[in-house]
Amino acid sequence: MAQRRSILAGLSTWLWMLVAGVPGGAVAAADGATAGRAGIHPWIEVGDSLVADVIVDGKVVAQLDHKATQPGLKKPPALVFALPAGLKRVRLKGTVTIGGKASAFDKSWKVRDMAPFSAPLYDQGKPWIERIRGLAKKLEDSISIEPGDGGAKKKPAKAAFADLEKAMGVPLPPLVKVLGDWQIQIGDSNFLPAAQMGKVTDLLLGDWGYKRTGADGLDKILPPAVRARYDRSLAVFVEVGDGLGALAWDPVGATPGEPPSTWGDKGNPGARPSTPNEGVWYWLHQDHIAKPELLLDDDYRPKTTEAALTHVFQRFALSDLDSPEADDELVVDTANPRANLLQLHFDGPRNPRLWLRSYDYHYSLY
Repeated sequence: MAQRRSILAGLSTWLWMLVAGVPGGAVAAADGATAGRAGIHPWIEVGDSLVADVIVDGKVVAQLDHKATQPGLKKPPALVFALPAGLKRVRLKGTVTIGGKASAFDKSWKVRDMAPFSAPLYDQGKPWIERIRGLAKKLEDSISIEPGDGGAKKKPAKAAFADLEKAMGVPLPPLVKVLGDWQIQIGDSNFLPAAQMGKVTDLLLGDWGYKRTGADGLDKILPPAVRARYDRSLAVFVEVGDGLGALAWDPVGATPGEPPSTWGDKGNPGARPSTPNEGVWYWLHQDHIAKPELLLDDDYRPKTTEAALTHVFQRFALSDLDSPEADDELVVDTANPRANLLQLHFDGPRNPRLWLRSYDYHYSLY
C-alpha cells in the first residue's frame, strides 16, 4: 500500500471530465480548464462562524462565508468550487469566530490527486462491470474479480435469481443479476454468489448467529419496522472486518421523512419518496444492527442500484488511498464526477484542518 501511495504522490494530475452544477451550497466559477470540483463541509460548533478566501495556486477562486446553525457535519456543502487542471496547492485565509472570539488563520496544503487510480470506476463510456474490472487492475492488491458464479454446482446464477424473485415477489434490479456472472472480493469482504444471496433475516439467523426469539432475539433487539425491512430485503455484499456488515436492497423503498441513520448529519429532512419499484439500498452492521444506514443521494432520495454498488468500492477499496501522508497534504480525486467532500474543522482557532472524506469508511453521507 505504501508503494502505491508513493507512486500516486509522484504522478501528475490526470484529467477526466468536467461536471457542471451541484445541488446544495454555493458554487464558485473558475477560469480555464477544470478537473472536477470540491465541496467544503465545515464542522464547527453551533453559533460559530468563519469567512475565508479559497486560494488555489495563488489565485482566489471563491469565498467561504458560513455560520453553523446545526451540529455535526452537513451533507450539503457550504461552498463548491472548481478544481483547476493541474492544481498544486490549496490555501485558506480568513477569520473564524469561536465562542464569540474572532481569530485570523492562514494555512495551505499541497495537493495529491487519486485520479490515476480511481478514474476507471467513473468511466461512463463503459458498462459498470468493465469499470470495476478496470479499477481492479489499478488496485489488484485490494480487489479480486474473476468470471464465474462462485462455483455453484446445484443452482446456477440464472436459476438462483429466478428463485429469489419468486421468493421476494418482485423483479431484482438488472445490475444485481450482472453480479451473478462474477466473483468479486475486496479484502476479506465479498459480493455473495447468486446461489448464496438471500434475505437479510436469513443471513442474520444463519451465518451471523442471531436468534429469532429469546433474550437477544431479533424480536427484542430490532424495532418492528427494521425487522420487517430485514424480512423482505436482499443481501448482496457481506463486510468482514471489525464485526460483520452487509449491503442490502429493500424493494419497498424508504418512507417519507425516514431518518437516514447516517453519522454526523443532524437536522436533515429525512428520506424523500423513492422512484416507484426501485426500492432503497442500505448498509447494516452488527454495531448498530437496529439502525440501518440508508444510501441517499444529495436530495435525500434513494440512490440508484449502480450508485449503491459503486459505493462498495468507494467505501472499501478507494478508502485505502485517501489518507494524507503529511499534515500539509490535501488528497483530492479529480476523476470523481461528484464534488469532493472536504471536511473543514479547527484544531485551535489558528489551525484549520481540511481533508477528503468522500471515501471515508465511517462516513457514509457521501
